[in-house]
Amino acid sequence: MRLFDLNIKTKRIMDNDNKVVENANDNVSSEERFEKMGEADIIAKESQGIAEEIVEVVNPITEDLTAKVVEETEDLIAQIEDVDQQRAASEKTEEAEEEEDKTDYSVFSKEQLLEEIKTLLDEKSFQKTDAKLRKLKTVIDQLNKDEKELARKAFVEQGGDPDSFEFKQDPITDKFYDQYKALKDRKNKHFADLEGKKSKNLTDKNAILEQIKVLIDGESINKASVDQLKNLQKKWKEIGQVPTQDADNLYQTYKALLDRFYDKKKMEQELVRLDRKKNVEAKSKICDKAEKLLEEDNINVAVEQLNKLHDEYKTIGAVPRDEQEQIWQRFKTASDKLYDRKRKYVEELKKKLSENMKAKQQLCLSIEVYPEFTSDRITEWNIKTKEILALQTEWDKIGAVPREVAKIINKQFWGNFKTFFNNKAKFFELLEASRKDNLKLKEELCQKAEALKDSFDWDASTDLLKEYQEAWKKVGAVPEVDREPIYQRFKAACDFFFNRKRNRRSEQDKEFALNLEKKNAVVEQILALDTTQSTILDDLNTQIEAWQKIGFVPRNNMNEAQDQLIDAVEKLLAKTSLSKDKQEEVSVNLQVKMLNNGGGSPKRLVQKEQNLRKKLTNLENDIALWKNNLEFFANSKTADRLRDEFGKKISDASKQIDSLKAQLKVMQAPKKEETAKA
Repeated sequence: MRLFDLNIKTKRIMDNDNKVVENANDNVSSEERFEKMGEADIIAKESQGIAEEIVEVVNPITEDLTAKVVEETEDLIAQIEDVDQQRAASEKTEEAEEEEDKTDYSVFSKEQLLEEIKTLLDEKSFQKTDAKLRKLKTVIDQLNKDEKELARKAFVEQGGDPDSFEFKQDPITDKFYDQYKALKDRKNKHFADLEGKKSKNLTDKNAILEQIKVLIDGESINKASVDQLKNLQKKWKEIGQVPTQDADNLYQTYKALLDRFYDKKKMEQELVRLDRKKNVEAKSKICDKAEKLLEEDNINVAVEQLNKLHDEYKTIGAVPRDEQEQIWQRFKTASDKLYDRKRKYVEELKKKLSENMKAKQQLCLSIEVYPEFTSDRITEWNIKTKEILALQTEWDKIGAVPREVAKIINKQFWGNFKTFFNNKAKFFELLEASRKDNLKLKEELCQKAEALKDSFDWDASTDLLKEYQEAWKKVGAVPEVDREPIYQRFKAACDFFFNRKRNRRSEQDKEFALNLEKKNAVVEQILALDTTQSTILDDLNTQIEAWQKIGFVPRNNMNEAQDQLIDAVEKLLAKTSLSKDKQEEVSVNLQVKMLNNGGGSPKRLVQKEQNLRKKLTNLENDIALWKNNLEFFANSKTADRLRDEFGKKISDASKQIDSLKAQLKVMQAPKKEETAKA
């Protein structure tokens, strides 16, 4: 009987709600709307009273039916409140419309009317704008009409044809009508946008209806479905108005879908009751399994299984409320006992982890020296590698450490570990690169040796090859695969040259002996030159050049041959009419030329110059000493004899000094020329 009364009262609320909605949507006059709003107040109060009666009826009913009725009632009351809000908004709009503008615009000038219409650009209420705009336009239309009649009358009085009269408005009137048009366009656009928004609202609400259908067609209606429905109802209320012609049909569809949703929920509640009985049996079995786990020796396995039972317990679902606490306490008691065992185990484990941490920290200190290790010897790197690998083995034996420090300790140990091996890798990379560089150096030495193996410049080539051999010894190791081939290549080039050198001795000695005979013949030709000829110097230079072109002589005769040439030249010059200075100049030039061209090395020329300067210094020192002795023995009995003896020595030494200076002057001339050119 109570359910029947509940249905009747619920239907009355729905009928009242429909009346409120119909009254709110009717397009009637303000007075009729006011009367219907009063009626809406009565309906709303009646609905609220009915809702209170519903609450009284619902209380004795079962828990599931109560939830349904309360949800439906709350929704209906919310709809009534929505109607009240619409009514309040309508009343506010009507009050705004009824506000009357009592200003007398007929006394305004056109300029004042233009300023007044400009103020409407910031007005938000179209009702106020339209009322004031009509008054302003009426006044300016009349002013414009009066001005036109006055202008026509004046035109006719001046003899004009009334049919040809044309009236041109003043700029102020044009600006007024432009503002008038802009305001009208703004209003039209606003209502066009409003209609567009209503159309969009209709689309959005239809989309909500489709979502409600999806909830109804779902497998079951649960708390999540109800929450989704409430969210959809909230969105429905927030969306706003729809076109008037679609409002009633849209609301009826919405109401019908809500009825279907809650009817389905009611049917499912009976199934829920039966399902909860099954849940009691399932959760009781889980409690049996949890109590059985207390006998498990492996605490980790037991806790893992218990966690799975907790997950399973959560997925089973609700049980009858009167049994809910009892079965949960049974499961919780078994879980607490098992977790107590786990906590004790964890405490012991923490102690072990702490010991492991200290041991690994000590290893971290031991390994810190290895990243700083450096050496250029492979054996030392191998020794350190064995040591650090032993530390790694010890590290692996220790075991786990507390999780909060594990990352830091591991990073410290393995960072140093990796740094060591990175340094080792770089060492071998550099070693390999160095060996490749050494290979390039030895290849260059091979190329140089191969370039000399066919040389006939035996002495110079021999010296160079010996230098290459010394350089070879100083170059480090090469890649193992290239070690023997590159050595055999270098050795082959050197052996080839030295074998040739040993085999050529006999033939070379003959060639050098023949060259010596040729040079001696040139010396004889120099001595036979005619010293009376004006071309004597040219002839002498020709013979000297011929002598130098002949080639090498035996090493033992080389200095002798040069001395013979110089002696022959000096003897020849002595026979000429050239001055002594000129003769010395020619002689020194020859020696300089021979030292530059014949000796093949500027060191001999430098040494010659140093010897001359040393000799010059010694002679100057001797002269100074002799002069000092003359002064010392001036009063002795043998002074005259000593004066003659030392005077002769000083005279001879002075002549030698002049000769040496002349020679040095000649030797310095080429250097001055080179300096001037530079």
